Amino acid sequence: MTSETSKKKVTKIIWILCILIILGMLGIPKLYQNYHSAPYYGSNKAVVLEDEKTHRLNKYQKKQFIKIAKKTINQEDEPFNWQNCRISLRNVYKLNNKNEYKLIVEVQSRLKIRIVNSMTVKLNNRDLINPYDFSVRKYTSNSDDIN
Repeated sequence: MTSETSKKKVTKIIWILCILIILGMLGIPKLYQNYHSAPYYGSNKAVVLEDEKTHRLNKYQKKQFIKIAKKTINQEDEPFNWQNCRISLRNVYKLNNKNEYKLIVEVQSRLKIRIVNSMTVKLNNRDLINPYDFSVRKYTSNSDDIN
């Protein structure tokens, strides 16, 4: 009797492990996709993704949004020497329009000059692996105030 109940327990454990392995195999690609994609990409509602109180972006998403900001600054102003500067995301908002994000970044040079840039970009793809597939909708900068 005890060997029969122990066989049933082992069978249960094997079935549970098989189910967990299958769920893990199905869930890992989705986790990978969410980690590398723009949050709320297809949504029509406005969402605060990053500010002083809200932190909904992971490190990878922050890094990719900074790349988008750098490319936008290089396109809209003039090519910038990023070696002497530090750029940081102040705010990231998902706007009411699908695929549109507002980025507010601060560029600080070693000369203690701060430039705040605000841009609205429309991503052409949910995936942030290629952060250069976007179009600029609106751009403002206070770099003119410095000269």
